[in-house]
Amino acid sequence: MLQHSEVRYEVTDQCNAECVMCPRDLHTRPHGIMDQTKYERSIDEVSELGCTQVTLTGFGEPFLDKNLEKKIAYAKSKGLRTYVITNASLLHKRGQAIADAGLDELRISFYGMSPESYNEIMQKLDFNRSKKGILEFLDVRGDTKVMISYLQFLGNEHYSEFLDFWEHRVDSVEVWKPHNFGDGRHYRGRQGAKTSCGRPKNGSLHIQWDGTVIPCCYDFNNTMKLGNAFTTPVMEVLHGKKYNKLRKAHEKGKFEKFPYCNQCDQLLGHDDALVYTNRHNLPNSEAVKLQNTDLTDLKRIPLANII
Repeated sequence: MLQHSEVRYEVTDQCNAECVMCPRDLHTRPHGIMDQTKYERSIDEVSELGCTQVTLTGFGEPFLDKNLEKKIAYAKSKGLRTYVITNASLLHKRGQAIADAGLDELRISFYGMSPESYNEIMQKLDFNRSKKGILEFLDVRGDTKVMISYLQFLGNEHYSEFLDFWEHRVDSVEVWKPHNFGDGRHYRGRQGAKTSCGRPKNGSLHIQWDGTVIPCCYDFNNTMKLGNAFTTPVMEVLHGKKYNKLRKAHEKGKFEKFPYCNQCDQLLGHDDALVYTNRHNLPNSEAVKLQNTDLTDLKRIPLANII
């Protein structure tokens, strides 16, 4: 069975934005969109291995995949919960379609409460179009839950206006401080006592658009390729030599054996990363150890599996 009940599919690594906190300028791997047939074959496989939720997002904007609605619908046909993370810039064109496909939850990144602050951070997007698309989707979303997140940094330190506008309109809101995105940015320190993030042992399965398996979403350039889920059975990948070496290194604290992990801020204490949430009452020390998607339904994830 899978080590975690969630599988994350990077439906595309392409994006229509150049947000300042995202290391898209350092993205050097080939671009593409996940093949629908390979995706469906993979869904068939993981649903038999204990998968209960699929997150259709990676290092890219999922709405650039013209088959996103089809991917949602296929996962739903297998009884899986579906979750999408988006910048909402294309929501005005596809909102009704993803709601009709049965999307369970939409998490929106909305970093700014004025055209000036938003457009400065979420570059190449448009504040008014994104906001309008979100408000329109809220009218047609049906059973789709909506969570909107905000980043506190740069000129965005004061988030009261964000909460005042969105908190009563959506199901949940969160405010975070930015992370380093692996080696892509430098918002947090990299020195200090390190402990495993837990992802190699308990984290979700991450499948990139071409089937490449990586340990977590922070590895935006596929630095740590652990196998390919489109050419090799998933359980062979999860129990292969590369994955096992990574788990052992984390278990023994030998992070230097995997330099990309060794420099990651997720090995360091970061309780202050979560600034505000109305999704749960967990203390920050526990909440920041959980994958963000786990927090959508805490009944689904035993606290013993906190990573």
